[in-house]
Amino acid sequence: MTTPLDDAALTAFLEGQETSWLAEQLIMAADDDPITRIRLCAAAGAESAADEARTALLDLVADHLPEEAEEDPAEGEELHRAIDLLDDLVEYGFEDEAARIATEALADYLARHGDDGGEHLDRLREAAGEG
Repeated sequence: MTTPLDDAALTAFLEGQETSWLAEQLIMAADDDPITRIRLCAAAGAESAADEARTALLDLVADHLPEEAEEDPAEGEELHRAIDLLDDLVEYGFEDEAARIATEALADYLARHGDDGGEHLDRLREAAGEG
């Protein structure tokens, strides 16, 4: 029986790999996960990253079901990851864009779901500078 590698063992393995192999693995992971792709594009300085983050966040706000997220925390995990993108945008130099996206997402959340007092709403308020 095999056991999963812990973070230290996985890190040691990855540090020993060639850059081209690592890049290929990241691209494959990003192909399966749009939020990871947006994060990598933001790190690379791609102007499109902010637009893609906006689209992803607003889509997830629209699809969010607050009552289901209360019962099943995994239900809102993708929305949390999309909100995390705002921090990534700031880290990679897209401060103004992140603020605009946060403000728009907050307004959309309130229009769709009202002031539900949930964690997603709190995080959007904080990202929009209202928290």
